[in-house]
Amino acid sequence: MKLSWKWGGGALLAAAVAFAVVASQREGKATDGAARTTVPEAAGIYGIGTIEARVQSAIGFEVAGTVVELTADQGDRVVKGQVVARLADGEQRAVVAQAEAALAQARARLERARAVREQKQSVDSRRQALERKGTVSIEAAEDARAGADIAAADVAVAQADIEASRALLERERQKLAKFTLTAPFDGVVVKRDRELGAAVVAGVAVFTVVDPATVWVRAYVDEARAGRLAVGQTAQVVLRSLPGHDFPGRVARIDIEADRVSEERIVHVAFDAIPHPFHLGEQAEVVVGDGK
Repeated sequence: MKLSWKWGGGALLAAAVAFAVVASQREGKATDGAARTTVPEAAGIYGIGTIEARVQSAIGFEVAGTVVELTADQGDRVVKGQVVARLADGEQRAVVAQAEAALAQARARLERARAVREQKQSVDSRRQALERKGTVSIEAAEDARAGADIAAADVAVAQADIEASRALLERERQKLAKFTLTAPFDGVVVKRDRELGAAVVAGVAVFTVVDPATVWVRAYVDEARAGRLAVGQTAQVVLRSLPGHDFPGRVARIDIEADRVSEERIVHVAFDAIPHPFHLGEQAEVVVGDGK
């Protein structure tokens, strides 16, 4: 009894399947061979990434010292050459003052040496003239010539001292300038790593500055769809903090080297208008082009 029920149920199922096939074939004929409608693939090329800046610089002092002045903070706009921080520079200023004094002394020695040279040359000229007349001995004339030569050598030494003192002063002034930190280009401060009173060593970053005009999205796109990417394509960017707002942009660069692990292509999308404020590292989604 149970066996015959199972066979009956199977027959009903087979009949239902056959009916569905026939109905679909008839429906296809009724549409006179028209193409079947399918759900289209998403038009744009999707990618996800983060906001970055192409021009970014972590700046710090070239010498060690204690921070005594900070004139910029996160979010501040700076211009190239603007002073943003200083180190205590009293000792170095004293060194510069000593170098300036040494240069002044060298100049004074040069003036004295020149005066002596002129006097010795005058004596030599007179002695040589008198020697030719026979009124002074040859030895006296030779002594006068030797004195003039020595005086000329002293002037040369004094001039060399001047050059050495100038070079030393220039080096110490350049070192003093390193106690002042300036902005390397027009930009925005996105990070301040040190505060007043902090002891810093040479090379440690105090600020991070970016050029806001170079802010873009560094996105990852599946290699399977990356073949349709091209520089200059239009794109839409959606920031995680502003999910309801699209920022138009364009593909600015496509990296030559793909990510071997994730099998994704890296594409950089530049904004038509930079979001304000922007936050480096914020997650962003991009849709590039129309997929054609």
